[in-house]
Amino acid sequence: MRLFSFKTRFGQGSLPHTGKGEHSGAKTRIFNKILAQDKHLLLKETFNRHGFSLTTHQAAQFDQYRDELLRWNARMNLTAITDENEIIHKHFLDSLSVLEHITLKKGDTVIDIGTGAGFPGIVLKIYVPDIRLTLVEASKKKGSFLKFLIPHLNLGKGASSWSNQKVNVEVLTERAEICVQDPDRAGAYDWVFTRYVATIRDSAVYCLPFLKPTGRWVAYKFGREIIDTEIDDSAAYLSALGGRIETVFTNPKFNRSYVVVRRANT
Repeated sequence: MRLFSFKTRFGQGSLPHTGKGEHSGAKTRIFNKILAQDKHLLLKETFNRHGFSLTTHQAAQFDQYRDELLRWNARMNLTAITDENEIIHKHFLDSLSVLEHITLKKGDTVIDIGTGAGFPGIVLKIYVPDIRLTLVEASKKKGSFLKFLIPHLNLGKGASSWSNQKVNVEVLTERAEICVQDPDRAGAYDWVFTRYVATIRDSAVYCLPFLKPTGRWVAYKFGREIIDTEIDDSAAYLSALGGRIETVFTNPKFNRSYVVVRRANT
């Protein structure tokens, strides 16, 4: 990502002149505002090049997300990716890339299992704000980051019970195998997402039960050759659990594939 240059705005790195007698604090605030605007513009340009148009508000949310990810990562292991540009491409844009193949609608219930630092769930929520999102992360430390991030990015507030329609985003710091035993969650979701976690065979036992009869589970995967082997290994097991592979999308731009699974009787 192109870095902001003092010379671009103010010549040889000087702060903008704000008038005789003004405090340096006022100058700093003006400069910081302009710097933020430049960062947001660059984010919008980067996302737009990959086919994702951002509002100014969304650009600000992604900018804050990146900043907080790096700040918290200094204290706990949230991600091995610490370069600002790589965060944009390998986390944000990679998470959004699935939207080139599927459509999330207003009011869709979405659960992201093994979300880590919020990928893809929070990224999808920023881009499609009208979905209802559950983030499942067994790590209490990562869960604390997610619980901080949701109000910090103004992603929505609601009651604690998922059965309450007012819930917008929630974080469950528990294993998915435990969460799916909750009758309010089993069979409650339009979409289940897993991103580079366990194999389809290993994760099917706790992903499929979350789905509504018409719901779909989308598994982010690397490379098509590995996917073909994984599909062959999981087909019979999925069938025994009442599921089937509907399709596989391949995204050469990101060198990613997405396996779409649904209930066998639909």
